[in-house]
Amino acid sequence: MGARMIKIFNKYLIKRSLYFSLSILLIFGLLDSIFILISELEKSSSNYTFFHIFKYVTFSMPHNLLDFVQGACLLGVMLSLGISHEEGNINVLRSAGKSPLMIVFTSSIGALILILSMLSLDELGFRKLYVNQEAERNILLNKEADYRNEINWIKSGDSFLGFESVVDDKIFNVNFIKVKDKQVIYSVKSDVATFGNNEIIFNNGSIYKTFTENLDKKNTESFEIPIQSKITFNNIKHLGVPELNFYRQILNDSTTKKDILFKSHIDKFFYSKILLPISSLILILFFGSFIFTSLRDSSIGNRVVVSVIGAFIYQLIQDLSSDVFISYGLTVMFGVILPSLMLLVASMVSYKRI
Repeated sequence: MGARMIKIFNKYLIKRSLYFSLSILLIFGLLDSIFILISELEKSSSNYTFFHIFKYVTFSMPHNLLDFVQGACLLGVMLSLGISHEEGNINVLRSAGKSPLMIVFTSSIGALILILSMLSLDELGFRKLYVNQEAERNILLNKEADYRNEINWIKSGDSFLGFESVVDDKIFNVNFIKVKDKQVIYSVKSDVATFGNNEIIFNNGSIYKTFTENLDKKNTESFEIPIQSKITFNNIKHLGVPELNFYRQILNDSTTKKDILFKSHIDKFFYSKILLPISSLILILFFGSFIFTSLRDSSIGNRVVVSVIGAFIYQLIQDLSSDVFISYGLTVMFGVILPSLMLLVASMVSYKRI
């Protein structure tokens, strides 16, 4: 077989795996969105209408796809290799001298393109779109007493600030209390406020309540928000790679037990994100070897089941490994990459037996 024909087969494998992976990812995203929509409909009210729910579900979907991209790519490559095997294309490539490892690696290129694209798009816009919609949703829900989320309180000078979340330069569900001579002067309640240069700027719809006869109403108040207060365990997952690294550097020299634990969780998501393409490639290489061994004559349904279960178990083991390393104060990076290293060794053994 000529080099030109092999090149055509390689492009075919790459395109097919990319197409299958993208299609499966969109199906996963659609199913997830349907479940979220059903769940959110139970919280609908005069403030949180179907329009708001549909908007929240729609704009959250691109960011949520990142949770399914690894499993979708594994399934996409497995289906691509399985169909190519049934068509005889795999046998043609092997007869031309191409090894099983190179065939699987070539097919994985399409999946890797999708993973890198999703990571890049999430950093550029999907993530910010999600956190803004999440904040807007919480504001609407918090107008209903039953759905109030936890408020974080911090102090700066003679003032206290309570808030639900911080996104870029905006604070959501703000409660500001001004104290002077150990006496509350006034309070401000606002859905959204802006901060910068150690100042908080309240929007025009803010509600002021005075506890003295004369209220010196101000739209701007001096307040320094500690960097650690801008993030919580709940929103670590939705931070971008530069932000995660920024907070890692800040907490790096802290000797406080709470800060060390918090940094470990940041490290977990940081390394999981930046190593996602590598761990996905190793996962694909390992299960791809089954096409030439145990799954060689199996049906497409069996391949789907093996891929879905395999991706789920791998993610479970990776989370467990990371949490164990966090619990014992070990280097989190090793906890994240340990399952991948184990799969890499297993893959080398598997391909040698083919």
